[in-house]
Amino acid sequence: MSRLETKDQRVVIIGMGDTGVLVATRLSRHFKVIGISTKPNLVSGQELGKRLADLGWWSRYYNTPLRRFKALAGIEIHHAKAERVDLANKWVAVRDQSNNETLISFDFLVIASGTSNGFWRDDHLRSEAQIDARLEQDAAAVREASTVAVIGGGPCGVSCALNIRRAYPEKPVSLFISADLPLPGYHEEARQYYERELTAAGVEIFSGHRAITHEPAPSAGTIHFESGQSAEADTIIWSTGNRQPHTHFLPDALLDDEGFVRTQNTLEVDGSDCLFAIGDVASTDPERSSARNWAYGILVHNIKRKAAGKAPNKLYSPPENRWGSIVGPQDDGLTLHQDSGKTTRLSRWLVDKLLLPTIVQRVIYRGVERLNG
Repeated sequence: MSRLETKDQRVVIIGMGDTGVLVATRLSRHFKVIGISTKPNLVSGQELGKRLADLGWWSRYYNTPLRRFKALAGIEIHHAKAERVDLANKWVAVRDQSNNETLISFDFLVIASGTSNGFWRDDHLRSEAQIDARLEQDAAAVREASTVAVIGGGPCGVSCALNIRRAYPEKPVSLFISADLPLPGYHEEARQYYERELTAAGVEIFSGHRAITHEPAPSAGTIHFESGQSAEADTIIWSTGNRQPHTHFLPDALLDDEGFVRTQNTLEVDGSDCLFAIGDVASTDPERSSARNWAYGILVHNIKRKAAGKAPNKLYSPPENRWGSIVGPQDDGLTLHQDSGKTTRLSRWLVDKLLLPTIVQRVIYRGVERLNG
């Protein structure tokens, strides 16, 4: 099927975060693409530690208005929240900030709606000004605190503890983890590496401390642990991995017991011939790892084949261990951890002058308009 023939087909993408934007930029030349996003920006879920410790730098690369992506120029984007999906008639109902409902028809639907996770990921409708205000509020809570406690030893918890301690060496920073070592799911060498880095930076690690969580989780005050122990902090950062999928708009038959989208290794959704799912919301594996690992290329390829009347033939296979950057660029560069345990170091100059502006923004995202000034 030619590009002109597929251009008549409509692909609706629910969720314009990192993965949704990457899918949209690859499909826009072949289909009529419509994006649905609760935020007018791509507010990345990556590099949480840098977001809290160095908001100005983080915002330059990770809080990007969707209008700045050159490859999204011809895409219709609705700043709205998905309410329900009608699979029989192939439409999705969305509601905007003025409470107006719109029905959007599709030939294919991509679920990239992500998850809520702690304070930094949600599906609330927000304007650009509201996004900026929330980001500053979170950074100010760390900046003004005398003591900081981070709960959870995953990559976000490790990144927060290490970046905050290095940015504010006068602040006591504690990291409470339930395991013996941080970073479960990573290679053992990566886990030991960051135990040493955290300790050398002056982060106090409390292993074997499983926090008792409450809703809403306190952002300051007392933390209680299952052991009966407790701790106090001016600012508490919860990073316990309690992800809640944004799937309320989908029929229950498409979801697993935890509410994630039942997804095949072709990234097609079980029980449908027109739905695909990708990212944190897709139940490809326990780590929901199609949010990384170049899975968007597999999804794009398989949608194009499906639109041409062919069977999808590329399969997503999760890596044995998690890999990539864990704490983001530091003064001495960026350390990348492979799933084999091997590390690669890129200089800070290379990160700031080549990797982020050229490889990420120009190549991976296919062009991002420069900020004035």
